[in-house]
Amino acid sequence: MYRSRIPQITAKLAAELDAAVAAGAEVVEARAKDRVPVDTGKLRDAIHVEHTSPGEAAVVAGDTEVFYGHIVEHGSTHTPAHPFMVPAAEEARAEVTAIVAAALKSL
Repeated sequence: MYRSRIPQITAKLAAELDAAVAAGAEVVEARAKDRVPVDTGKLRDAIHVEHTSPGEAAVVAGDTEVFYGHIVEHGSTHTPAHPFMVPAAEEARAEVTAIVAAALKSL
C-alpha cells in the first residue's frame, strides 16, 4: 500500500527552507563584502544577514553607526554610485537558487 510522504515533507519543509535561505543570504553577504569599496572597512564590516522571519533573511549594508551603505550603493548629488549589493545578489543568483533547490530535493 502506498503511503503519502506529504506529512513528512510538510514537517521538514520550514526548517529546511529556513536553513537554505540563511545559507543563500550568507553567499550574498560574502559577495557584497568582496565588492564594497573599502576606505576604513567600517561599511564592509557592517554588512550582515538579518533573519526577518522564518524562511526570510535580508542582507543589510549598515548598522546604527554605519548608516551610509545606500549612499555608496546609489550615489548622491555629491558622490557617484558604487554598486555592490545589487551586483552581489545578481552574481550569487545561480548559487542561491541551487542551494534552495537542493534543500527542496532533499525532502
